[in-house]
Amino acid sequence: MRIGIIGPTQVGRFLDINKFAEHNYSHFIHQLAEFLAKTDDELLVVPEPTAAPVNLGLIYRDLGGKKVVGLMPDHDEELGYNWLDTKLVDETISCGTWRNQPEAFCENSDVLLMIGLSPGTMAELCYAKWFKVKKIIIFKKWISALIHPEVTSGLNVVYIESIEELEKELMELR
Repeated sequence: MRIGIIGPTQVGRFLDINKFAEHNYSHFIHQLAEFLAKTDDELLVVPEPTAAPVNLGLIYRDLGGKKVVGLMPDHDEELGYNWLDTKLVDETISCGTWRNQPEAFCENSDVLLMIGLSPGTMAELCYAKWFKVKKIIIFKKWISALIHPEVTSGLNVVYIESIEELEKELMELR
């Protein structure tokens, strides 16, 4: 199964806005990566070097995780992509441009796992409505409020509190 990891690109800003302690979030990311590395699942991320999903992916890979796939807008001449780092991933998938990124992200994910909220994360979440995403799993602790029902209507959204709950949710999909 391929798990699309969605979360903030600007981790420091995300932590400041929500008054989350950096060491608590870092500890969570490490524990989550450790759990995911023990599964047979692949991770999908956009290889933005400072993004939380990439941090998780690097730890996951270092701990023996199966594969980190990077989604690349590698034909975007309007907004660019030269800061993305393909060395952070084991394989890349081209999505053409940033405008296609949320669509391609959902199209290439079986599950979305939200580890924090940002505008880009919200776009990816919203696009799930039109693609094959089986379930959206949200770590409730790392968002400031539940996602509005106008957004989640028609989506299979589950809020969880722990890695044990994540394990249960993933087992149901296998």
